[in-house]
This record gives sequence, structure tokens and C-alpha cells, in this order.
Amino acid sequence: MSDLGFNKIAAAGLVTGLMVIGLNELSHGVFHTEKPEEPGYLIEVTTTDSADGPVEEKGPVDYGLLLAAADIEAGKRVANKCVNCHVFDQSEGALQGPPLWDIVGRQKATYEGFKYSAALTSLESDWSYQALDEYLTRPSAYAPGTAMNFIGLKKERDRMNIIAYMHSLSDNPLPFPDPLPPEAPAEDTAVLDEAVEEISDTLDAPLEDAVGVEEAAAEIVEIADDAADAAGDEVVESVEGAGEAIIEAE
Repeated sequence: MSDLGFNKIAAAGLVTGLMVIGLNELSHGVFHTEKPEEPGYLIEVTTTDSADGPVEEKGPVDYGLLLAAADIEAGKRVANKCVNCHVFDQSEGALQGPPLWDIVGRQKATYEGFKYSAALTSLESDWSYQALDEYLTRPSAYAPGTAMNFIGLKKERDRMNIIAYMHSLSDNPLPFPDPLPPEAPAEDTAVLDEAVEEISDTLDAPLEDAVGVEEAAAEIVEIADDAADAAGDEVVESVEGAGEAIIEAE
């Protein structure tokens, strides 16, 4: 190929490239677009608290109520998960784990002749109902480093049933705790407080004669009746009785 032919080919390639660049710039000038400051579709990513994040606070567990309603036979069936490592009969010795006869209320890691892991020997106090519940929920969390290879019982019902079953495995069972007293609703307390304040104001008013005393006492009874309608008769019996006592005294 001659130099003239090569120059023609090179010139054609150069012109083609310049035309592509020129058309690209021209299209940007005619069709101008701006990028939005925020994406058109906002994707929200939800986050969950980590293991070290905030934990919802729970009230005290009513072991008295839960254990009283537990099913011992169901607990015995749950205990079948443990028979490869533990025995429940008082006449048998240790397997991979210590015997569980008379375990409720016993000092931790004290079965004679069994070699406990350091995770358990470092624990103090007895196997209370709360301690057993927390341990059975997840042994590795309650006693980090424990040799007990058991993930735990997730369901509270299963834990209460097996604890009730182990409670029965004793010549002198540890009594169940008393159920927790019911908490009075905050609304009832507010109504009672308001009634007491009204009664106090009534008694502070000057009472010049028996008629005034009787009217004041009647007003106290009326206040107590109104409080009873809102908070319950038992909450205000003593208040109503005080008003009636004033009437009888007169």
C-alpha cells in the first residue's frame, strides 16, 4: 500500500472518531439531565439489636404460680432427654453427669465422687427454682465453660414441668414458693388517692353543728361510693366505713 492510501485510511479513521465525539457532546447539549440529590427509591434497612444491645426488661417470674400449675408426668417425659447423661433414681450413681435425685435445693457441684467442671464448682448457692430455670434455659449461658453438652429448653412450660418432676424426687421436697401478690392497677390507686383528698377537704371544713357533721359524713359516703364504682368495692371499704362511723357517732 502506498503512503497516499495509508494516509486516506488514517484520515477516515480520525474523522470518524471526531464525529463520534462531536455527536456525543451534541446529544448532551440537546438532552440535558440532572441527577437527583436522593435516589428515586429509598431502600430502608432495618437493624436489630445485637446480643449486647438493649434487652427488654421483664418482671419477676412467679415460680409459685407456674410450678403449682406444672405437670409432673409431662416433666418426666421431658426428662427422657437427659437419661443418657443423668439418672433420676436415688439408688443409682453418676453417669456422664451427676444424679439428679434430690437436686432441688441442693448445694451446687456437691455430689460426692463426681468431678465437676470449673464452670460449676465456681458457682455458689443452691439449686433454687430460679437457678434451675435459668440453667435449663441455656446451660452454656448460665455457666460459661460447662461440660454439659445440652442446648437447653426453650419453652418455659417444659422447664416448669421438669423442675416440678425433679421437685418430686426427694424424701423431703423443698416447698414451692408462694405465688406473688397481685399488683393493684394504677388506675385504682389514683381513684383512691383522689377520694382521700376529697374526704380530707370535707373534714377540714368548719362543722358548727350536728347537721353539718351529718352532711359531711354523708358526703364522705358518697365519695366512697363514687370511688367504688371506678376502682372496686374492696378498695374503698375502709373509706366508706369511716363516713358511716361518723354518722353513728352523732
